[in-house]
Amino acid sequence: MGLKYLHEEDYARRELWRNTIQLFHQTERPNFVGPFKAAGIDKYIIEARVLLSGAGEEKKADILASGKSGWLVLELSLDTKSKKNQLESYRNIDPRSLGSHGLPIHKTPPDVMVSRYNGFIPDGPYCKILVKDALKVKGVKYISNTILKEELQKASGIDLRKLPEVAFTLVPEMKSQEIRRGLIDLVMKIFDPECDGMTPVDLAYSGLERLSDVVSEGEKSILIKKVSKEMKVLIDEYLSEYLAIDETSSKYKATDKFKEHHSTRAYVVLKLREWAGVGPQTTLNDF
Repeated sequence: MGLKYLHEEDYARRELWRNTIQLFHQTERPNFVGPFKAAGIDKYIIEARVLLSGAGEEKKADILASGKSGWLVLELSLDTKSKKNQLESYRNIDPRSLGSHGLPIHKTPPDVMVSRYNGFIPDGPYCKILVKDALKVKGVKYISNTILKEELQKASGIDLRKLPEVAFTLVPEMKSQEIRRGLIDLVMKIFDPECDGMTPVDLAYSGLERLSDVVSEGEKSILIKKVSKEMKVLIDEYLSEYLAIDETSSKYKATDKFKEHHSTRAYVVLKLREWAGVGPQTTLNDF
């Protein structure tokens, strides 16, 4: 995501997801094995819809993960309110929900955790990880999986800022203005001479980037609809002269009125910033 378009909350959400997801992976430079990966829990789905045992009630888990040693449900939150009730409900997830997402099935209840960017919020008797800068692990005693417990303890204190970038500009939970800010750089590509246009699906998948393979199909469909909605507003209210959708190909394309010129591109950037709520100012970096 172009840093020049990030609001403070955008940046925090991006880093919350980036640093949490890294815990399921390993990297060579630096030599790092995330605690979930080390514990054998390295298969996961983002925004997974699951059923609660006996109730028939459907919930949505930010991250549902499973592997050799067990499974877990992870709530990611920037909210200042306690997630205790949400976390308690996850304990009742029907393990068969794992199979519906292609994850290894276990008979035991899941370990339930919350990941936060920083700060102390009372989330009840659940393990909490803080992922701003250095990894902090609190309440590890609430983890049932002994292998996961040990790996979390070993990983506590790791500097997450040194890990490689996880590229994405969109996550399914984003609201309207966040989606718009996540789309700015992608929309600008539509105005490149070599671009043949982009569909809502292209924009959504490009925004998800590395996350696209681990976001549930249902949530990807919802995100595509959100992108379509915001792009319609952009075309109808901000860039009707220069941007249109080709009804035949469903691609967003620059109109014939758009001419590659510094002043024209500056105008497009200006309107994109207004649409995304980041103000009318422009800099040389915008071009």
